Amino acid sequence: MAQLVFRLKNVPEQEADDIRELLSEHDIEFYETSAGRWQISMAGIWVRDKEQALIAKSLIAEDQSQRAGNAIPISPLDWLRGLISHARQNPLEFVFTLVAIVFVGALSVLPFML
Repeated sequence: MAQLVFRLKNVPEQEADDIRELLSEHDIEFYETSAGRWQISMAGIWVRDKEQALIAKSLIAEDQSQRAGNAIPISPLDWLRGLISHARQNPLEFVFTLVAIVFVGALSVLPFML
């Protein structure tokens, strides 16, 4: 049975390409699934063979730990810029998320107000 070895949601294309190249270099056969038109499916890299999946996961974990070591910490201002950039690129998703947050917050506080 196929096993998910790497999720592609919110992954930069360069990082996804590096993972594909890493798996290809080690002769690990894989296939990809997309998130689909509505972005509700699992976008990821999958391996059919369990033994190869274990090898792939360890290779990816090593790669991710190297990336984490080289990562530059972001400041709150950088985070805010990223949020604004995301809101501009995906305005509908951003508005829906804000409405959902307000709705859940209102439902949480409403019993104490009454």
